[in-house]
Amino acid sequence: MGAGPGAPGTAAAPRRLAFLVAATFVAACSAPTSPTLDASATPQPNGSATDDGSYLRQIDPLGGQWRVIRIGNDDFTPFKAWIDFSAGGFLNHSAGCGGGFPAFYQLSGERFALNRLELIRIGKCTGAEAAVRQSAAASERRLASFLDRTVAWRQPDEHMLILTDPDGTVALLKRPVEPHPELAGRWLIEAIGGKRLVTERRPATLTITRGSIGASADCNGMGTSFERPAPGRITIKGPVVSTAMGCPPEDAAEDASIAKAITSLTGYRMQNERVVFTGGPGMTLRRPAPADRRLEGEYEACGNTLLGAYHEGPVTLTIDQAAMRDNAGCTARYAAEGPSLTLRLAETKACSSLAAAYRPGEPVGIGGGISTLAVARPDGFAFDEQGRLILRTSRGLLGMCRKGAPRPFGS
Repeated sequence: MGAGPGAPGTAAAPRRLAFLVAATFVAACSAPTSPTLDASATPQPNGSATDDGSYLRQIDPLGGQWRVIRIGNDDFTPFKAWIDFSAGGFLNHSAGCGGGFPAFYQLSGERFALNRLELIRIGKCTGAEAAVRQSAAASERRLASFLDRTVAWRQPDEHMLILTDPDGTVALLKRPVEPHPELAGRWLIEAIGGKRLVTERRPATLTITRGSIGASADCNGMGTSFERPAPGRITIKGPVVSTAMGCPPEDAAEDASIAKAITSLTGYRMQNERVVFTGGPGMTLRRPAPADRRLEGEYEACGNTLLGAYHEGPVTLTIDQAAMRDNAGCTARYAAEGPSLTLRLAETKACSSLAAAYRPGEPVGIGGGISTLAVARPDGFAFDEQGRLILRTSRGLLGMCRKGAPRPFGS
């Protein structure tokens, strides 16, 4: 992952590939239409550009995890196969034998192209019988081979994805349906054991999705899985697994308090925009306030770096109603039409960091004196539920946090 904002770097420094990590994006029903940047026309500002809450689906049509149901006539459901599109150009996959296998993908309309950084190597598969292990290994190879040949994609509806290879073989994928919609989403941890939880650097949050619970405060992230045997009841299925960053004593105590509360959960009740968990010390959560979805503001990179990009310095962006200015001092007039952006870069030295044609896996510098606008050429925007600005660029999605706002976990 890329260095954080302000991380030092020079052209002579080792050029490390920054993989884009998935955030928790929602997929779209159809492919976005990318505008053509017309250098001969000056975009006209159209007032304050604001995301109505639907833009992320339009600029990130494949983001998230999909279950592989079948490829051709082969049933993949016994292998619990999945593909995780980590938003804007990076994926990995599994079909019963460990999985992983990172690769870059590009979308152009309904065309699909994949590029791997390394050859597929299938390891030893688990299973009680040799036949089971051999079958799982074969399913991994079949999925990987199909993806390498995939040339097209389409979404008949928001829960179905169809991939096609040059021979017309079709793969059917389905997005898992959220089984507990009333609990799903991001919550702020308001109190544990009746005592208000106050953190220093970022809000303590708990996220629930498809039978899993994840939480973070000022230090580590943690998570576990759960079942809901009956309305209002919860059964935690395993231990709370945590990252292992070194924490100051007070932050470690916060983590321990959250982990204990999660492990002890047995029930819940809804109270307007709050949920009260019972069992053990108990926990009260509340929905966060709606995110600020106005495009204007001052931003710095957070949470992820562009695919194949390394930092030459901080990545910043200042946006008003008519123009954007980046870390190199490059300015561009822009117009927004829904989630689509049309830019015209100023003809100045600061904007001269023009990027070569995108090649998956090829590193490129951004930040500091290298113009992020010129290299990445953003052509779409959206805001996620935490208020991060997500820019669709020629090199995938770039997350930007408002300056002074609390940082999400992992940024």
